[in-house]
Amino acid sequence: NKAILRLEKGESNILEKTFAESQLGQINIQMAQLKQDSAVWQLQFQWLLNTTNPLIPAQNGVPFEITADQVMPDSIAEHPVISLIRQQIQVADANIQLEKSRLLPDLSVGYNNTSIQGLGADDKIYSSSYRFNAFQAGIGIPIFSKGSRAKIKSARVNKLVAEGNLEIGLNSFYSEYRVAVAQYRKYLETVLYFEKTGLKNADIISSTADQQMANGSINYLEWVQLINQASMIKSDYIDAVKNLNEAVIQLRYFSNK
Repeated sequence: NKAILRLEKGESNILEKTFAESQLGQINIQMAQLKQDSAVWQLQFQWLLNTTNPLIPAQNGVPFEITADQVMPDSIAEHPVISLIRQQIQVADANIQLEKSRLLPDLSVGYNNTSIQGLGADDKIYSSSYRFNAFQAGIGIPIFSKGSRAKIKSARVNKLVAEGNLEIGLNSFYSEYRVAVAQYRKYLETVLYFEKTGLKNADIISSTADQQMANGSINYLEWVQLINQASMIKSDYIDAVKNLNEAVIQLRYFSNK
């Protein structure tokens, strides 16, 4: 490789050669680890999609898009999580009304239409065409109401608990939403910096380092340091895009879109 050739020509020393070999070994290890990680993530991706086909997401590195209403949703109160908590209040209120109804008088009305064929109770003979009509009305008043009143009290307590849970849930949800917005804005600012300035600087560093290495202005150690710096900038940009995409996903969760 170049490090060995430079050493043989007397253009470098043993330190530069040893450093180059160490760098090559580290790069090979990292490449092997990345290949293994890629295979693991691909298996997890297939599991999420419930397929055995080896699908690979597009590797364009473009951040997810998000609309203005997803950054500032109209009403978090309509989110399914909050609606579920609110439904618990409705259930508790329905239980209160149910137990109250058990204390009300029970009214009943009945009507009966029948016929008797043959000798009746009054010693008269009746044919099947003769009809007997009867009406019945009744009222049932609860006597033992202690149990129902206790259930009403318990249902009211459950409603108060549900109302408290709703308030706690809303406060927690709004707090988490504000954190998500702050995270989104932070990562968006970072990504915009890299796209406007950072990546251009990385390209300039790489091309300049190659030119200076070629004309002998810098040695191999200096070239490696510069290339590593440029690579770190690009790696940080990839991490920033990943963080921004996760922040967008979180905001879409809160806006339920």
